[in-house]
Amino acid sequence: MKYFLKIMLLMIILIIPFDNAYCCPKIVIINIAKIFYTIPQKNTMSKKLEQELRSDFLVIEKMKKLFLSKIKKLESSKLSKKDKERIKKEIIYEKKILLKKIKFFTKKNTQKQEKARNKILIFIYNLINIIAKKGNYNLVLDTSAVAYMKNVKDITNDVIDLANQQNNVFSF
Repeated sequence: MKYFLKIMLLMIILIIPFDNAYCCPKIVIINIAKIFYTIPQKNTMSKKLEQELRSDFLVIEKMKKLFLSKIKKLESSKLSKKDKERIKKEIIYEKKILLKKIKFFTKKNTQKQEKARNKILIFIYNLINIIAKKGNYNLVLDTSAVAYMKNVKDITNDVIDLANQQNNVFSF
């Protein structure tokens, strides 16, 4: 009888702590890529970035048109040798400036897009945490990390709905 009580006590000690954590885990999946491309905040952020970079883009386009017009002018046979040499020097100089501007614009564009993407992902992860706490889920997995899972709830649409409700709350 002593051994029976000791074994029962040992089993209770071992089972109870794991009962809450591992007995019935609530596992859900989510498609973060779908959320990223579906939520209205992404479109708002894209439009804002486009507006911010538009002036730089227009400057580069204008420089490109002037550069191409000088190349066409150089190909004209009506120019003297002196004028052709002058235009060649201008083309070489403007090409260097144009390439520097394009490189700077590309770098600036990439940095701004990464910053915007990170803000959106943080927003999405905050929404996931809200949904997970509300549903008492223990584990949320992205569908890209799961090869196969049977009978698992997908909370992607719940997160998208929550993002749509918070459309005006998201600040950039």
